[in-house]
Amino acid sequence: MDRPAIVIRDIHHYGEDLTVAEAIAQVRGGGQVTVTVADPAPPGGDPRGCPRYGFDITVSPALGDQPAPPGLTWEARAFETPARAALFAEALVVASQLAACTSPAGGPSVLARAAAVGSARGQDAARRALARATPGDCRDITARLDAGEPITGCLRGVPPLSGVLDLSRCFGVDLAAGPVLAAVEAAFFTAGGEALFAEAERIARDRAARHAGPSSQPGEA
Repeated sequence: MDRPAIVIRDIHHYGEDLTVAEAIAQVRGGGQVTVTVADPAPPGGDPRGCPRYGFDITVSPALGDQPAPPGLTWEARAFETPARAALFAEALVVASQLAACTSPAGGPSVLARAAAVGSARGQDAARRALARATPGDCRDITARLDAGEPITGCLRGVPPLSGVLDLSRCFGVDLAAGPVLAAVEAAFFTAGGEALFAEAERIARDRAARHAGPSSQPGEA
């Protein structure tokens, strides 16, 4: 880290670093997390960097039985330069988005929704990629799988998982390069990739089993 970074930490701005998924689980479980700004670590200092005083924003779980978003609190009063104010504003955006992700009124977390959409995209991409595969192609894929070889080369027709999907707009995440959007992208593409290969394997094995025998000609599937 060679410049200030917005990080999410356990309870206090000196706490352990958390991923967005870990922070969501902690707040949903009744705990607190802190979004803060950390400067580069000095020589021999904490490699995670030194948190700036006044930049920490606490995300606390909602109180009471009524569904409500978590609360945000901070001690900052004013900043002497626009750059410092802008940096605090970015941290506040991350904290606000994190609170929205953990709101019980919002249903599944944004990461769960991103993973679900990614999984559906992956399954669809596998079906499209194997739409014209012959039983012979599928037997070859199955043999590769049984040999522990990657089948990436057999799926050249896979459409891009993202397509025209705007992840930030689809899931209400506006900070272009923030940790919340990065976690949404990771959840989307991880689930999408896993679903892609799982569905491709299922299709290939099913088609190879139904058309056992010599290699078939196109159109026999």
